Amino acid sequence: MQITGEQALAHLTAQDSDTLNLTQTDHEQIALDDLFAALDDHIADTNLMHIALTINGGVTEGGTTLTLETNVINLPQRYTNQLNKLIWPDKTDYEVNLYMIIENPEVSQSQLKIALASSVAAYVDDPESVKQKISTWFDTQFQAILTQQAADASAED
Repeated sequence: MQITGEQALAHLTAQDSDTLNLTQTDHEQIALDDLFAALDDHIADTNLMHIALTINGGVTEGGTTLTLETNVINLPQRYTNQLNKLIWPDKTDYEVNLYMIIENPEVSQSQLKIALASSVAAYVDDPESVKQKISTWFDTQFQAILTQQAADASAED
């Protein structure tokens, strides 16, 4: 799926992304089924998409936020100032991609990690392999968070 720079900027400026927020209360089992169901419902929409799963209150409350977003550049949609500088309005063929974002104080100094899951077109062609990639990436990131938290807890003892 491709959009123009002008369309991408219009969606970001108007903040008219399809947005869905899901909540989970513990870290034991990441419930990605609801995240994937919402992804399947909105992946082909002409609007950009933002689906977030907050665990233990999300990153703003010391928990974790897992997000799937469609965008033309690998920055979260909320970074509108930076995106406005990077997206050229005259460009007519931006590829819309699906990005995986994890936010937690343990993932990096900026509390954020982002990675490309696939293009929207590749997801539409083979959703199961992209879902597997997303599951594996979130699980790897989540395990790193738990390992760091355990190391931090043992260092305090």
